[in-house]
Amino acid sequence: MRDAIYRHIDANQEAHLAKLRQYASQPSVSQENLGVEQCAQMLVRDFQALGCREAEIAPTPLLPSVWAYYDAGAPKTLALYGYFDTNVVGSGWDHPPFDAVVAPRAPHKRVLYGRGANNKQGLIAFLNALSSIKAAAGQLPVNLMFVCEGEEFTGSPHVPLLIDRYRHHLSKAHGMITPGPCQNAGGDVTLALGNKGCLHIELEASGEKWGRGPTGGPVHSSTMVVVDHPVWRLVHALATLYDAKENRILVDGFYDGLAKPTAEDMALLDGLAARYKGREASAIPALGPGKVDKFLNDLTGRDVFERYCFQPTMNINGLRAGYTGPGTTLWTLPQAAYCTIDHRLPPDLDPEVCCQKIRAHLDRHGFRDIGIKVMMSVGAQKLSIKDDLAQAALRVFKNWDIDPVVWPRRGASGPTGSFSQMLGLKVLGATGMSYASSHSAGNEFLVIEGDGKVGGLAELEKSYVDLLYSYASYPNPF
Repeated sequence: MRDAIYRHIDANQEAHLAKLRQYASQPSVSQENLGVEQCAQMLVRDFQALGCREAEIAPTPLLPSVWAYYDAGAPKTLALYGYFDTNVVGSGWDHPPFDAVVAPRAPHKRVLYGRGANNKQGLIAFLNALSSIKAAAGQLPVNLMFVCEGEEFTGSPHVPLLIDRYRHHLSKAHGMITPGPCQNAGGDVTLALGNKGCLHIELEASGEKWGRGPTGGPVHSSTMVVVDHPVWRLVHALATLYDAKENRILVDGFYDGLAKPTAEDMALLDGLAARYKGREASAIPALGPGKVDKFLNDLTGRDVFERYCFQPTMNINGLRAGYTGPGTTLWTLPQAAYCTIDHRLPPDLDPEVCCQKIRAHLDRHGFRDIGIKVMMSVGAQKLSIKDDLAQAALRVFKNWDIDPVVWPRRGASGPTGSFSQMLGLKVLGATGMSYASSHSAGNEFLVIEGDGKVGGLAELEKSYVDLLYSYASYPNPF
């Protein structure tokens, strides 16, 4: 049966590519509320065309998401999380980001350029694979529940709302998958057994909250000699949170409960260290070769991977105050300053508890006026290599003669942690045989026709097919 599905995928590649280009041409920038509603409507129509018993816009207080349910009458049910919104366009594009340009990009014969080429096109390629299964086999091998959100790039604030709304269905799922490409630029396949959690906050120091310094707007910089300064206050508050020499978070109790790697974890870390000896930077997702000459504390080998997977972060990802534009500076003493910080938290650290500890720390150090706004709070997730979902994926790789790089967890985070925390669902990350690059940067692309090492659209869709059949039949052969 899989041969017949493969033949259908091969025979319909141009039609499948046209579907990807259709979505690539539709903006869905959540931070600007640009085209998200239109993209959601496109998804609903495609879910209906697939034969989903339920397919609807799932409104939230901000931007729409999409819910769909395909009942195949199968013994096993998988939930699927995807997101169809994208980051802002930004700079660094050689092709217009919504023109859906398909062009060569060495060493690949063809790639599809566009904002959202990774997450959005990975999801649509999965729908292409499902349409080929339906056409060749008549029915899907598993029941599928789709939660596709339109707010990932704004922090996924309403995923818990969506989970509660469709809990009567989702509580019956046996696991969750997140479709997407899993190869790197060299063709290596990565399987991550979970994600860290995330606490994303914004700190604010202002004259209004402090009761000192300017209020109602900036004042002239010459007045600093007699006026308190909110920006310096924020800088001093930040200095109490983190020791940049020791590279350690200074918040009291922040590390309480942090668990050490298990024997299973250590075996995976040893494998990573052996495989990437001397080239650790090429292994770490979103880092890549040539970006970093030395690691923090001059770490090498297994120590790099152990810290990456099992230690929390306190990353300043944005600071703003006063005039930051081009040209002649404005001589002002700003009335407020802001800092956004994301914390990537291993499973044993609860984001809400960590936020409470940061609040208490600032209060103890005399910074009660520093405001904290929570922008994202999501727990971690963990999948054992012995779990059915992981084993189903591993035997697909084996059938493809691939030795995957297995990570205990990613250093990044995602809203799938909410499904794990609220429903107890085990979540399998991306396992699609292709490569996407420049996620959220300029010239974002998905490989359509690869170079022999990296798969293209056909391989991506076929690997999706194999995963579904492998899981449906596990532990029996597929």
